[in-house]
Amino acid sequence: MAKQFECTMEDCNFMIRANEEGEVIHIVREHAQDKHGMSISDKDVRKGMANA
Repeated sequence: MAKQFECTMEDCNFMIRANEEGEVIHIVREHAQDKHGMSISDKDVRKGMANA
């Protein structure tokens, strides 16, 4: 089943939807570092994921 994640940072409209959980995690972690200068754990990404 596809997964999705929406960034919760103020004024950020980033959202990723993919069939592979690992792809979502990779892209979310990259987004957090590149756009917000922060890191996020795989566990925290999974907590924020929803079925798409």
